[in-house]
Amino acid sequence: MNKWFLLLIGFVCWVYAGFALLARQQQSQDAARFSVKPKRIVSMAPNLTEILFALGLEDEIVGVTSDSDYPPRVLSKPKVGTFWQPSIEAVISAKPDLVVTLGFSQQRNLAHRLQRMGCRSFMVNIEKVSELYEAIEKTGEVTGKEAQAIELVREMKDKLENLSALVRGEDKMKVLWVVQSEPLRVAGRNTFVNEMIELAGGENAVGPTVHRYPPISSEQVYACGADVIIEPAMAVRNLERERAGAVKYWARFKNIGAVRNGRVYVIDGDIVSRLGPRFYEAVETIARCLRPELFEN
Repeated sequence: MNKWFLLLIGFVCWVYAGFALLARQQQSQDAARFSVKPKRIVSMAPNLTEILFALGLEDEIVGVTSDSDYPPRVLSKPKVGTFWQPSIEAVISAKPDLVVTLGFSQQRNLAHRLQRMGCRSFMVNIEKVSELYEAIEKTGEVTGKEAQAIELVREMKDKLENLSALVRGEDKMKVLWVVQSEPLRVAGRNTFVNEMIELAGGENAVGPTVHRYPPISSEQVYACGADVIIEPAMAVRNLERERAGAVKYWARFKNIGAVRNGRVYVIDGDIVSRLGPRFYEAVETIARCLRPELFEN
């Protein structure tokens, strides 16, 4: 029996050594694949574009999605389709040596197709704040901007810590985050929006839900007891019009504290809907809605 036990241990060690060797080979291949720093980069999402610009890679960017609109200098860059419907023909025409994508199905399929064609791609998932920091640092590694990426993440964390110190100790206000009005849909707790609300010193007025962005009824709106209602504007150019529309829409819920006290806010949707380098600005925007008196000076 001891002999069989020793043979089993030996087999397990052999298998483990084999996996370790494969892992080292994959790491070597990845290192070789990204050892040459890209000179022609295509970005497949607005927040990825903002990350690349923040790392000082403006001159290397040769293609962006049509919904990439920040910083303003990006508007002159060639377009390669939209965030949800990338154009592989336009990507190839840009002759990139690196395509940066997100991990959802449409872009993942694009990345796989490009790889089969010999085009180097780099994929990141950014659905949580921790993933944002990781994505910035990994992008820095791939593009030869490691130092800039580390510094950018440090600055973001420092600013958030300062904001946290400012709102710490204040009563948490209940926030109803409206994704759309018709039908009414809000942000649940398993979202980066919830992270922003909490970092800003608030609490999501919506309890645990099955869906990340669930539809809710009028009864649930009354039951949530929201102190503040926040709506990201769909079109920043029409911000005042959207604010007037929101006030009119929520007037029917006059018994809710947020409506009764005039605490319905419509804010820049681009800033708060993208997990990117402007993340601190997004959290501060929310904090100013919750505790405007803290920012008077």
